[in-house]
Amino acid sequence: MGSILYGGNILYGQQHTISQEIELFGPGLMTGELCVVRLKPLPENSGIMFRVDGEDIPLSQITTFPGFHNLCLRTSDSSVMYIEHLLSALFASGIDNILIEVRGPEIPFFDGSALIFSERILQVGLEPQDELKRYAVILEQLEVSDQRGHIRCIPDSDFSVYAQYVSPTGQIEDFSYDLNTIFVDEVAPARTFIYEDDLKNVLESGFFKGGGIDSAVVYRGDESLNTQKRFPNERVRHKVLDFLGDIFSIGVRIAGKFYIKSPSHKLTREFIKNLKYTVL
Repeated sequence: MGSILYGGNILYGQQHTISQEIELFGPGLMTGELCVVRLKPLPENSGIMFRVDGEDIPLSQITTFPGFHNLCLRTSDSSVMYIEHLLSALFASGIDNILIEVRGPEIPFFDGSALIFSERILQVGLEPQDELKRYAVILEQLEVSDQRGHIRCIPDSDFSVYAQYVSPTGQIEDFSYDLNTIFVDEVAPARTFIYEDDLKNVLESGFFKGGGIDSAVVYRGDESLNTQKRFPNERVRHKVLDFLGDIFSIGVRIAGKFYIKSPSHKLTREFIKNLKYTVL
């Protein structure tokens, strides 16, 4: 069993990469195609790098965009869907430099959580590197909203997320995350969720060809129809999971206090587009 970073070492201190390669494969949620992802160590100052069909694509705001209920990587010919769960695990484990080789149109979806990514990273452990981490600092407060969601941030030397999710029935779930939160236990297991009526609509539209009974938590109102909840507030924990992956799309971790309410990938991207920050 290896180790990952906790506390301030996730944001500050030495850069880290994984100590050995990891390979994972499974069906993609959207297409149902078999997808393979290989994670490989990279030298310091390499950053988070994707390799798709021989093309190297650095993780950045420019190379990512919000898709249909997911975060996508933009390639020269097409895109790779559902990168956010893997990015969330990389963010929380403290990895700075890694090569992500992808074969297929998506990252494998597995059970709709980040658990398998987090567990495999923990198994192999991290390798410390000589250079210091790069990180972003927020220059001024920002608030963005849409019909359902809201995101606000204020500058801070640490990283924390205060999250709330409001269900269609008005039920409220709360969760707080900081760098001392044990991601693999408290956030990574939280699964993607969808409501019964929405699921019928997307299936009739031909989406989610790779979805199965274990791909997400299906809700009728506030009750799960297909599986036991892993947490009483699993929905808001998954919102935090997605937010970590989305915010990492700028390419480095960012210091600040974040207050989020029912955010979507689209709203988080709008937030990032308007965020004023500098990278140190």
